[in-house]
Amino acid sequence: MDISKPISAALFLYECFRLSLLIAFLFVAQSVGIGVPLEILTGGAFFPYIAYLGSTALFPLMALFIWLRPQEHRNYIALYMAGKVIGVVLFYAWAISPSGEFTGMENLQHNRAVLLISIGMNMADVFSIWGACTLKNRARKTEIGGL
Repeated sequence: MDISKPISAALFLYECFRLSLLIAFLFVAQSVGIGVPLEILTGGAFFPYIAYLGSTALFPLMALFIWLRPQEHRNYIALYMAGKVIGVVLFYAWAISPSGEFTGMENLQHNRAVLLISIGMNMADVFSIWGACTLKNRARKTEIGGL
């Protein structure tokens, strides 16, 4: 049995869930003062959030292409893995940096929740990197026919 189709389908479903969770998190967190204020939507300050969400939206698209036409888009697997590795490394570099963003006493409970949710999402990204590695190894084994 070819295991590449279920893995690529799982990657696509995970990326769709991750993107919807991220969008919901950005807008729900504003109610506790740590997210996107709704007044930003009408001004020009929403650009950083759109830029982050836009680049994050590329991951479900790459996973969809890998799932639907793996032979044509097998090069996207390396791009997918590289983007995930960069994101995970930068997140943990930011999380351990002494930026002081999570050290304020006024929102300590909310800050811990944000940090724990972020760590959970990035651990799931580590599993998606593992899944992509499995797909890449499978593609390497069948060099002629792709996945």
